[in-house]
Amino acid sequence: AFGTPPERTRLSDATLTRLRPTPPLDGAEAEDGRLASEAGAFDVGLCRGDHFSYWRPHIDKVSVPEYEHSALLYLGHHGADFDGGRLTFFDPDADAVVLPEAGLLVSFPSGPPSLHAVERVSRGARFALTMWFTTAPPDPSSPLDSAHAALLEWASRAADAEDPSPAPSP
Repeated sequence: AFGTPPERTRLSDATLTRLRPTPPLDGAEAEDGRLASEAGAFDVGLCRGDHFSYWRPHIDKVSVPEYEHSALLYLGHHGADFDGGRLTFFDPDADAVVLPEAGLLVSFPSGPPSLHAVERVSRGARFALTMWFTTAPPDPSSPLDSAHAALLEWASRAADAEDPSPAPSP
């Protein structure tokens, strides 16, 4: 992965992301983000107290310094399942636009060369499995919740083909 030996790379974080159209917000609504969250268009920046939104240009590593490689696996089709939601990488010479299609895996460095944004979803719901990878060792002082720990244990067994059982439910 980007010149890093695979045996040194581990999953840092992953999430199933659903992006839906956000209602227009004004004043106090924009400040607390309740309407956007209730509409299924959760804005993580409002919860963190910063101004991050997926549609604003950003670099993943700025939000989480541990992130070294970012990846998205699209689960729906642009145009059929949703409108908007295109991934744009900004470059001084020419921007690159990724049209989401189910099964497409996009991977890129999490740092400065990868300034990107996702176009606001205007119709439907855009689903993607979003993952971030690192070579940093896990932080033993950062406890996992029990559901996350069970899922990681299951994934490790499944990857080693020791246990073909279904994933635990949350």
